[in-house]
Amino acid sequence: MQIINKLNAEVIHLWESLGRLEQSLAAMFMMLLGYWFIRYIVLRRFEKLAAKTDNDLDDRLVHFLKQFLWVIALFMTIVFVLKINNIAVSPLLAGAGIFGVALGFAAKETIADILAGIFLITDRPVRVGDRVKIDSIGRHWGGWGDIVDIGIRRTQVRNTDGVIVNYPNSVFANSVIRNFSFEDTPVRVRLRFQVAYDADIALTRQTVVDVVNSIPEILPDTAQLVTRSLWDDNRGHLLSGILLEVRYRILDVRNRTAIRSDVLEKLLPALKANNIPLATQQIHYIKQ
Repeated sequence: MQIINKLNAEVIHLWESLGRLEQSLAAMFMMLLGYWFIRYIVLRRFEKLAAKTDNDLDDRLVHFLKQFLWVIALFMTIVFVLKINNIAVSPLLAGAGIFGVALGFAAKETIADILAGIFLITDRPVRVGDRVKIDSIGRHWGGWGDIVDIGIRRTQVRNTDGVIVNYPNSVFANSVIRNFSFEDTPVRVRLRFQVAYDADIALTRQTVVDVVNSIPEILPDTAQLVTRSLWDDNRGHLLSGILLEVRYRILDVRNRTAIRSDVLEKLLPALKANNIPLATQQIHYIKQ
C-alpha cells in the first residue's frame, strides 16, 4: 500500500511539473492509447465471446460500441483539455446547446442519418452479410444486394452487379426491406407466364412440374402451378390468355436469378414440344 501511495505521489508530481501544453498533449496521447486498447483489444475479445452465444443482443451492443467509441473518446478528450487549460466547461456546454439547435436545423438530414444509424444498429433489422431486397430505392441498379457495412451515417450494400451502393441511413431505414438471410429457411420463387385459352392446363401443369423437378438446385416436391387470372392483371385485355404462376423453393436466395433463368430456358422448349400455345397479343385497329 505504501508503494502504491508513493507511486501515485510521483505521478502527480510529474504531472504538475509539466506545462499546460505538455499536459494537453499527454492527455490526448493517453486518450488515443485508451481508445486503441478498448477498440482493438477489449472489444475484439467481447466480439469473439458474443459470437459464441445464441442471443444477438450482445452482438448489437459490441457493434454499437465499435461505431460510437470514437465519438465518446473525442468528447472526453476535449473536456480534459479544456479543464487542463482552466477553461470552464459548463458555459461552453450551455453555448454549445444553443449552437447545437441552430446546427440541427442546418444539418437535419445528417442528424436524421445518424439517428437512423443508431436504430439500425440497435434494432438490427439487417446484419452485415445479409441478402436483402430494397423496394423503394433500387432503381436502375436493382434492389438486390448484400449488406457490407452499417455505419453511423450510411449503409453500404453490394448489389448483384458487384457495385457498392451507399444508402443514407434515413432513406434506408424508411424503405421497405426484405431480408432473405434473417432465418435459415427455404425461399419460395414465383415465375409467371401466359398460355392461350385453348391450352390444356393439366398437360401444362405436368410439363412445368417435370421441368422444375429436373433442376437439382430446386428442392424436391416443391414445384407447383397455379392459375392466377384469365388475363394479365397489369395489361388487361391486350394479352389474350390464361395467366399462370410457377412456384418452387430454393435454399440460397443468391442463386435465385441463375435458377430462374435455367427454368425459363428449359420451360420454353418443353411447352413447344407438348404443343402448348403461349398467349398472343391482340392488336385492335380503329376504323376511320
